[in-house]
Amino acid sequence: MKAGDKFTVEITSVGMDGEGVTRIDNMAVFVPKTLFGEKAVIEITQVKKSYAFAKVIKLIEASKDRVEPVCDVCFKCGGCENLHISYSEQLKIKRNNVKNCIDRECGIDCKVDDTVPSPDTFNYRNKIQLPITRRAGKAVGGYFAPSTHTVVASSVRGEKGKCVLNAPGIQQIVDEFLEYLDAKNISVYDEKTRSGLVRHLVVRKVGESFAICVVINGNSLPDYKNFADRLASKGYRFSLYLSINKKDTNVILGDKTILLVGTPTLSGQTLGVKYEVSLCSFMQINDKVRDLIYSRVGEIIKESGIDTVIDAYSGIGIMSNIFAKYAKKVYAIEIVEDAVKDSVALAKVNGNADKIVSICGDCAKELPSIISALDKSIVVVDPPRKGCDKKVIDSILKAEPTKLIYVSCNPATLARDIKFLLEKYQIESVTPYDMFPHTKWVETLVCMNKT
Repeated sequence: MKAGDKFTVEITSVGMDGEGVTRIDNMAVFVPKTLFGEKAVIEITQVKKSYAFAKVIKLIEASKDRVEPVCDVCFKCGGCENLHISYSEQLKIKRNNVKNCIDRECGIDCKVDDTVPSPDTFNYRNKIQLPITRRAGKAVGGYFAPSTHTVVASSVRGEKGKCVLNAPGIQQIVDEFLEYLDAKNISVYDEKTRSGLVRHLVVRKVGESFAICVVINGNSLPDYKNFADRLASKGYRFSLYLSINKKDTNVILGDKTILLVGTPTLSGQTLGVKYEVSLCSFMQINDKVRDLIYSRVGEIIKESGIDTVIDAYSGIGIMSNIFAKYAKKVYAIEIVEDAVKDSVALAKVNGNADKIVSICGDCAKELPSIISALDKSIVVVDPPRKGCDKKVIDSILKAEPTKLIYVSCNPATLARDIKFLLEKYQIESVTPYDMFPHTKWVETLVCMNKT
């Protein structure tokens, strides 16, 4: 088998990224944008030692779960992968991916609940980080094509509302920004020459307000007040930031961020908890699914009858304050000092200063000392995509809390961590949530009990 070879195949399974999989000469061949059961003529594009990649030349027999995408650039854009799949089938694929990861890694037949659907399957995304470039002289924004740094224009001046995932208001802000760039003839960054000014536009929606940041390869943004005035005239409530990034790097925001207009933080509320977030604060990308997960965690805490909770990656303390509704004492552990200060302030604002103990330190070191002083406790972990640090897993196994709740955004690292935890814990429930409709990503809530 070599690149350029053509075959007529049937798709026999689905891969972790939602792509179809077939087998040729006992080698797995991954075929993006195909579904289970479909028949197609494919062309091999890349051959590795034990697997290969291909593209569809002709679709011979389509799946009943194939739908017409509502976006005309979805097959080129890296923003979402699954717009061609019926939503009900997307939910099944994500549930199966979670189960397959756990079963394969842990060597078990794990019971996994059906994926909880998102209340909004479109217009849910509350934050974007959009590369800016030019096409035919026009400023455009879009995501990179998969495995490239080529921008696929999903936002073009004069063509409104093209991205179907953005929360209401975000696309309109992008349009205003592109019009401003063209009106002021402002240059955009070119990665090859490392010249040009504007690199990215970052927009976050909190409630009905917006944090907007322009990332530049320079020291100032010409006539930024013109952009601010455009937004103000349309009735937007917003803060405008400038981030300076002159490095040749894939990191979007620079080391220096300057507030140009508005307040340094935006106020929000979730499940009755008031909070303040800045541009860089971590927040889940789908507000309604976030609330479904946090509500379920609260229910688990309440049903357990255990009144002490340890929030092991507490950040600014939003979950800690939600947990305080159901527990007598919450220990919030966070290694970033500024986040701990925000956590203390947040507990006070929400009337939980007497319930929440904010601790600045390494979770792996703090967990055992806290748990050793308690009769029963629940540990909640919500780590980044790379999963829990092995030291944190070891500290949990050493401290042996009564119950463990794990919120994960990556089935692969979740499965890896569960494998370690099965030494002393058993799985009570595994529930996927569709935090990211029409993409390959899935959030998972796992509840484990000490054996």
